[in-house]
Amino acid sequence: MANRAMEFHDSTFDGVEREGTELALRFSAAYIHESEGKPGLDAGSGWIQELRLHISDASLSGEIHDLPCNLWDGAISLGDERFDNSVPIPLDYRGRVEVNLEQDGKLTVVGSRLRVELLGEPKYVEQYPGQ
Repeated sequence: MANRAMEFHDSTFDGVEREGTELALRFSAAYIHESEGKPGLDAGSGWIQELRLHISDASLSGEIHDLPCNLWDGAISLGDERFDNSVPIPLDYRGRVEVNLEQDGKLTVVGSRLRVELLGEPKYVEQYPGQ
């Protein structure tokens, strides 16, 4: 199976939903790289798919205006490991989590677990030649 990762840049962010202490970041069109090598760096393909990032025990700061929007940038930290502009798929990480999203404003979510949920079917966008 190919390696996959969501890219914050070029993904459409729709907003935040809160259920108790869990928060979901909603993406109606998450841009997903798929590659036999390293997604986003090595040659592969690009897809869009609806996606949710679920964060447990979440605290939220900042704001992004004019939703939905295409993000400019983002990053996640899982413990001491940082992923700039990408989220590995699949992912269900327990430990300190920080998610930063940037557009016309900045949104930061800190929590104790990050889980990726893919919804619907992926739609092919393009071949990616690699860097």
